[in-house]
Amino acid sequence: MKITNNFDPRMVAEAYLKRVQKIEKDEQGNVRKADQKFTRTDEIEISARARELQLYRVRLKEIPEVRAELVSAIKKQLERGTYQLDAEKIAGGIVAEHRLDKRV
Repeated sequence: MKITNNFDPRMVAEAYLKRVQKIEKDEQGNVRKADQKFTRTDEIEISARARELQLYRVRLKEIPEVRAELVSAIKKQLERGTYQLDAEKIAGGIVAEHRLDKRV
């Protein structure tokens, strides 16, 4: 196929519109003239998995980003000098998060 510089996209669009105006088909495949109007409706179907994900998003929005009661308890422990760090628990959390990142 050879494409020349004489190509005018407007001519193609005009030819297409003329063809569409002459004959169109409705959703059942019946041929009809362009002056007979019909309406189309758009439909969307959401899968069960997508609905489940929407539910999770709603639930996540309900959870506060900062757990105020936990922050308050830790602040009190820090003020009293009784806050204890558990190195094994911290390391376990880091490893678990790393494993989760690999799965995703």
